Amino acid sequence: MLTVEADTGQRKGGYVVWHCRCDCGNQIDVSTRDLKNGKHCDCGCTTHVVHGATDLTGQQFGKLTVLCPTEKRADQGSVVWHCRCDCGSECDVSSRRLTRGKVRSCGCLSHPPLKDYVGKTFGRWTVMEYAGTARDRGLVGTKNYWRCRCSCGKEGIVGQTELKNGESQSCGCLQKERCLESLKLVDDTSIVRLETSQTRLRSDNISGKTGVCFITREQKWAAYITFQKKRYHLGLYKEKDEAIRVRTAAEEMHDDFISWYYREYLPSQENKSPSVG
Repeated sequence: MLTVEADTGQRKGGYVVWHCRCDCGNQIDVSTRDLKNGKHCDCGCTTHVVHGATDLTGQQFGKLTVLCPTEKRADQGSVVWHCRCDCGSECDVSSRRLTRGKVRSCGCLSHPPLKDYVGKTFGRWTVMEYAGTARDRGLVGTKNYWRCRCSCGKEGIVGQTELKNGESQSCGCLQKERCLESLKLVDDTSIVRLETSQTRLRSDNISGKTGVCFITREQKWAAYITFQKKRYHLGLYKEKDEAIRVRTAAEEMHDDFISWYYREYLPSQENKSPSVG
């Protein structure tokens, strides 16, 4: 933050002492040695570093020179420092990322050529254009971002890291389809849920049978069954065994649907040819 203005004519330890002006407006005399080794990078106006934190002012990390601490704090309370890159740009980087070598420039070292990404596909994303660094988006760090278009038509800004390691493969439509596929959903009905409903009971079930519950007000057992988002009430019964019998008989609609799924629907989907265009 110091700009050298004139030689004071003084010497300190054999080094010339220079008259400097700080960016904050104050003036200070500093020797050549202290200027070059980074001992003095300002007039002292940036000494308000958090108590217990190492003062990185003036230190060099790769192409970055630490200018002063900011009011920002990164994860775990790490101080965020304002730095100047050798290329002339400035950026804010946390102590942890500086001292561990995670960030060594404003982003100019890792700025990828457009030809390396534009037009390429990552999952369902197609890269359209460069969208800047984390700093451009008001974030700490220098990660690169790209504007992408999903095959479903939606657009989004995606981090370069997430594209490369496969963490982001779509706008979210792919995950939704995989979820529906895992449920084997057909006509708003999940084959998986139908297959497990007869053996998997809710934690509050006291009858031992899905679709049979006790109605305290009526002092009777109720039987019901759900199919394609509709609940069918099968009646009230004094005996639990009778309610279970009725519910079991009604499960034929589930069994018929499951049989149809494996006998007709699934083979028809497997035999479909991919659509062209």
